Amino acid sequence: MPYELFIALRYLRARRRQTTVSVLTVIAVAGIALGVAALIVAQAAATGFRREVQEKILAGTAHLNLLRRDDTGIEDYRALRDRVAGVPGVRAAAATSYESALLTFGGRQEPVILKGVDTEAPREANEIFSTIVEGDAANLGVETEEAPGGIIVGRELARALGLRIGDTATVVSAHSRLTPAGVQPRPRYTRFKVTGIFASGLYEYDAKWSYIALGAWQSLRGEGDAAGLIQMKVDDIYAVEEVAARVREAAGAEYATSSWQELNRPLFAALQLQQRVVVIFFALLIAMAALNIVTTLTMTVIEKNRDIAILRAQGATPRSIGRIFRFQGLIVGAMGAGLGLMTGLIACWTANRYGLVSIPAEIYSVSAIRLDIAWADCLGVAALAVLVSFAATIYPARTASRLTPVEGLRYE
Repeated sequence: MPYELFIALRYLRARRRQTTVSVLTVIAVAGIALGVAALIVAQAAATGFRREVQEKILAGTAHLNLLRRDDTGIEDYRALRDRVAGVPGVRAAAATSYESALLTFGGRQEPVILKGVDTEAPREANEIFSTIVEGDAANLGVETEEAPGGIIVGRELARALGLRIGDTATVVSAHSRLTPAGVQPRPRYTRFKVTGIFASGLYEYDAKWSYIALGAWQSLRGEGDAAGLIQMKVDDIYAVEEVAARVREAAGAEYATSSWQELNRPLFAALQLQQRVVVIFFALLIAMAALNIVTTLTMTVIEKNRDIAILRAQGATPRSIGRIFRFQGLIVGAMGAGLGLMTGLIACWTANRYGLVSIPAEIYSVSAIRLDIAWADCLGVAALAVLVSFAATIYPARTASRLTPVEGLRYE
C-alpha cells in the first residue's frame, strides 16, 4: 500500500480534536449517497417510462404502414398485401382504414377513431387480437338482425359510455355532399353490436379507438372495395427503416411508408430530453454534495498543519502531500457512491416489488411505471460521483502541497 493511501485512511479513521471535521465527512458521504441514489432511481423511472410507452405503442399499432402518395384508396389491396407480406423482414401484413366518427349509446356520445380490421389477414398482423380482454375479435364480421357487424371498443371508452358485451351502439359517420347552398354535412347512422373490449395499456387508445370489420368500414364509407393503407409487423423493430426501403421497392414508386419511429418521433424526442434534464439536475445535486468534500479537506489541512510539516521535513514531496488528500477525497466519494448505488438499487427493487410508482393515466397514457435498471447507467452514475469527488480535492490538495515545514512548525 502506498504510504499516501495509508495516511489518508488513518486520517479518516482517527479521532480528531475538531469534531466538526468528522461531522462534515459524514455529511459529505451522505450527500453524495443521496445524490447517487436519487439519480439512479430517476434514470430507472425515465427508462422504464420510455420502455413502457414504447411497448404499449408497438403492441397497439403497426410497426410499418404503406399508403399511396396521393392519399387515395388502395383498390387492389389484397394483392398488394400478399406481395409485401413476402418481403424479407416483414412478419405479417394486413389492410386497414381509419375514420373519425361519433359513438353513441344510452344518450351519451364520444368521438372515436374507427379502424377497419382485415379479417382475411393473419391474426398477428392485427393488434386487436392481442389486446382484446373481453369477447372475441373473430365476431367482428358476424352480421345479425340488429346490426350489420360487430364493434370492439376500448376499455376506457366502454366505461365512459357504459357499454358491455352484447350492447348495440350507434356509429355516426360524417359525410358531406355538394348542394346549391354549398357543401353540407350528411351524417350516416349505423348500428353495431359490441362483441369485445380491448385494453392496450395506453389511455389515449383505450379511450378513443374502436374496431370494426374492414368490410363494414367500407359499407359505412360507401367508397367501394378499397383500403386506406397496408399495415405491417416486422421482425426487428429497430431495423424498420431497412425493411421500409424493401417494401417501397416491392410496392412501387406511387407508394410511401411511415414507420413507428417516424410517427412517434416527437414523443420519444420529448422523453429523451426529459431524461437528459433529469440527469443534469441530479448531477448538479451530486456536485453540490461534493462541495462538502472541499470544506472537509480544507479543515483537515488546517488541522494537520503540523503533520504535513513533519512529513515534509522527513522528505515527503509536495506531490505526495497532495496525493494524501486526493486519496482522502476519493475514498469519501467512493464510499458515497457505493452507498448510493446500493440504496438506489434497493429503492428500485422495492418500488417494482410493491408497485409503488403509479401515475395518472389521463395525463401520461400509462397508469404505472416499472423502474428499469440499466447496469451501465448505474456504473456511470457511480463513476460520475467519484469523478466529481476527485475534482473537489484539487484545491485542498494544492493548498496542502504548498505548505512548507517552517510555516507548519512556526507556532509549535
